[in-house]
Amino acid sequence: MSQATAEAVDAPKRTRLNYRPDIDGIRGAAAIGVMGYHANVPGFEGTFIGLDLFFVLSGFVIANLLLNEYDRTGTIKWGAFYARRARRLIPAKITMLLGVLILSYFLLTPVGAQQETARSVAAAAGFVSNIFFWQISGEVEYFAHQPGTGVLLHTWSLSVEEQFYLILPVLLILALLLSRLLRFDVRRILLVACLGLTVGSVYLAVSWAESSPQAAYYLPMSRAYEFLLGVALSLIVAKVTLPRWFREILGVVGLAIVVYAVIFPLSTIGYPNTTALVPCAAAIALVWAGCGSETLATKVLKFPPFVGLGLVSYGWYLWHWPLLVIGESVNLAPPPLAIRIGLVLLALGIALLSYRYVEGVFYARGGGSTPSISFKPRNAILIGVTAMGLVAALGGGALAVARDQATSDKWTQVQAQLDDYPLMPPVCVKREDLIPQRPGACNLTAFDADRPTVVLWGDSHAWMMIPAARAAIANRDVNLVAFVMGSCPPMDPDRSARARARPLDCVVNNELALDYVTDLVDRGRSVHVVLGASWEIYRGVEPGSLMTRRATELGQPRYLDSILPLFEKGTPRVFRTLGGLGVPVDVIAPTAELPRSAPLCLSGPRPYSCDSVAAEIVRSEASTRFWLAGQMGRLAGKPRLIDVNKTICDDVYCRAEIDGTIAFFDDDHLSASMSRSLKNYFKPTVDSLL
Repeated sequence: MSQATAEAVDAPKRTRLNYRPDIDGIRGAAAIGVMGYHANVPGFEGTFIGLDLFFVLSGFVIANLLLNEYDRTGTIKWGAFYARRARRLIPAKITMLLGVLILSYFLLTPVGAQQETARSVAAAAGFVSNIFFWQISGEVEYFAHQPGTGVLLHTWSLSVEEQFYLILPVLLILALLLSRLLRFDVRRILLVACLGLTVGSVYLAVSWAESSPQAAYYLPMSRAYEFLLGVALSLIVAKVTLPRWFREILGVVGLAIVVYAVIFPLSTIGYPNTTALVPCAAAIALVWAGCGSETLATKVLKFPPFVGLGLVSYGWYLWHWPLLVIGESVNLAPPPLAIRIGLVLLALGIALLSYRYVEGVFYARGGGSTPSISFKPRNAILIGVTAMGLVAALGGGALAVARDQATSDKWTQVQAQLDDYPLMPPVCVKREDLIPQRPGACNLTAFDADRPTVVLWGDSHAWMMIPAARAAIANRDVNLVAFVMGSCPPMDPDRSARARARPLDCVVNNELALDYVTDLVDRGRSVHVVLGASWEIYRGVEPGSLMTRRATELGQPRYLDSILPLFEKGTPRVFRTLGGLGVPVDVIAPTAELPRSAPLCLSGPRPYSCDSVAAEIVRSEASTRFWLAGQMGRLAGKPRLIDVNKTICDDVYCRAEIDGTIAFFDDDHLSASMSRSLKNYFKPTVDSLL
């Protein structure tokens, strides 16, 4: 979503002649889609494209206003332009940021969520949320074990557009200078520049999708083409008049693209890359269809509820995400669908109040009216920037308060429980990572080539068993080598398709692991492999899992989308390959998942709600265990299933706490303390090598 939501009108005096209710209709329909997507409403899996529609609309509307002003007056009053932006956007944003600071103080935990929220308030006030969340994307995306993190994640798109407002004037000024220098039409110069920059931006989006997908998603350079296409459209429609029959076709095509993308969701792998051109094309078609007499598409888009929601969509977008995330924090888990929809509707109610009593006070809503409070352009800009600076300072103060609260005995203990995860040797992980995110072997003991080796291979569910394996190997003459990466299950990937395989690091890690085991076998060394993964996630039978939930909440490309096709063929193949090598293999069974983060739940007001019902765990894991038994049939000898649920679960519950030990550091990863206590599960593995 973007501040294009706020652009129902942007001239100081809107008239019915230049007002486009169909554009507000596009905003309203897109807003419904984005809200439904963020609330995980069934049937809204493809509506994330609403964000891209807004970016194109923003480029079109802003460029149209500036160029029309230039055509009328021969100049552009940049002070007045930025003053309008400040009056329109800053009051509502400040209100939301202050509200979030208050809610976070009372409802979020000071050990993590409050601190991240305070930092993100400062980033949002400084118009750099996208850069902030890009920098911390790894820690927010993967082990999001503290509900309440990412309260202001949605403001990344607002920052992208605010940065567009800074860049567009530079582009216009350069075009004007070239126009006077070359005595050439400024619109043609600007159009050529927009198209050239669009090509460059698409190139960055595609190349970064492979090398740095988070940068491609968050940074303005790879998003610029969506705005630039809107700017280019405003230049073209001013010179090109299409007959009504052609605009009718354009409108129908635009609607058809949107409907198709909703019913058959676009791939989110490496998004936006070239995939975002699809919703951009839809936006262009719908806007162009409305440039002239009314068409079927514009009639649809002028549906009053769509238009009404479009008018308040800026405030709706500002409030919906914080309420959803804070609602999850209060519940310590995603709330039921009805509650999520209720929170979105509550955000709409707040948006209506904001539209009337906050935005309307500082900004004229049309018909030649004037705002209740008005400033000269210079003063409006100065007051807006000062106010945002004060909010950023409040964010800094809130961070200090949260850090102080986190030093209390209660929260120090909770933080220690949240941090009770396996520690890897520094050489194996980047400083900011918990689990390796780069391929390669990690020696967890002093390696001796003459000793037998246990190879622990898999994703975070193999990683969480490292303390158990280390404890079992202690004082034994055995090497322990790990090939573990977040979200990377054991596979034997198709090497003929390696160049096309994504994510490449996961593919490489699996290739290295298999080559390592094969080399040990070829050299006659004793080796025992232990495979572990969150098997049910990759099989696609756990749509409500931590990882799939978080990927949706982030509005980011879903990593699993790229893993699932590789897993479907590559994992059965790795069982066959290991069976052909004749190496002994143990397999870590699916591990119970809790309804809530164990440390936060047990320290909260409802510790009785932290356990999972054992019968539900058995039922949810049944198909995966059956599948896993089939895969183990491909192995040589007598493969062993390491089933720690025998300790975690009794006949009634799978426990968050066992004999005084917190069993999980989040909701589905064993704590290091719990893992160490399970060392006996690995003793047969070690004994088989000695």
